[in-house]
Amino acid sequence: MRSLHPMKTTLLCLLCFALAACSPSRPPQTRSEITGTQQERVARATSILSKYCQLPGPLLDAHMAEDVHDNSGGLVPGPSDSWLSGVILVPAADLAKWREILSPAITPTPSPQFASPIATPSWWPPAAAFEGCEFYSPGKLTGR
Repeated sequence: MRSLHPMKTTLLCLLCFALAACSPSRPPQTRSEITGTQQERVARATSILSKYCQLPGPLLDAHMAEDVHDNSGGLVPGPSDSWLSGVILVPAADLAKWREILSPAITPTPSPQFASPIATPSWWPPAAAFEGCEFYSPGKLTGR
């Protein structure tokens, strides 16, 4: 096997470092959030959630955010971490239909704390609002 000439090896290494130094820097954490009026948020959330299942009733309001910590920087990219958070409000008359589509309930009860390292959004309910709540996996609604 032939080895590379030392000068060629040096040039190759310099080229690799130059390319690495010129790559655009990415913000390590980003948030994509549904924004707009209540009607716009409901329309967007309905569009997103309807891709995964037939919704059992209309949404009254919706807030959703996806936070991503991009670990792809550097010479050896890593997997990115993501958190999907949301709050949807549905008519009380439709709760039985929502429970049916989302069953079974999650036990033990998950923490009401916002999980992402990015700042908690203003629409996230306070911890006291979760007392006495039932929790269901969002997998059927979000594909996750």
